[in-house]
Amino acid sequence: IEKLENNQELLRKFEEFKVGGYEKKINLPVEIIENVIDTAESYSGVPNKVGGTSRDSIDASGLIYVSIHANSKFKFPRIAQDMARYGEVITKKNKLKRGDLVFFFDTYEVDRIITSVGIYLGDNKFLNSSSNNGVTKSDINDPYYWSDKFFFGTRIFK
Repeated sequence: IEKLENNQELLRKFEEFKVGGYEKKINLPVEIIENVIDTAESYSGVPNKVGGTSRDSIDASGLIYVSIHANSKFKFPRIAQDMARYGEVITKKNKLKRGDLVFFFDTYEVDRIITSVGIYLGDNKFLNSSSNNGVTKSDINDPYYWSDKFFFGTRIFK
């Protein structure tokens, strides 16, 4: 929570998030991680569009949503903030494993704390959809953007 640096608006949004619960149980088999990542990577280069879930345009949570749904029957949510409620929370970047979801805050103006999501690939890289680059690999330690916006990861594959 030190990441929110006494920003009262972000702290309020985080308190609202906590009320909805987190670390909810999810049983996605670890065996499907590579299939989910392969599905997500098949969208590389697709342009970003808020609300998109197709090969024409897709947003960050849409990418995760379609990739999990293509490989699992679990009714995973569509919105990043709701996705963040599932799985074991990982707060340290160096504890992330391939297949963990990574969540970011304050990436655009909206009335919720979690504003973007990606899937962690390993070696500080994650795949997501951003407004500038569409679906692409990014560095979680990028000092110009992602490093400061990283909130936490979740382990949803067991």
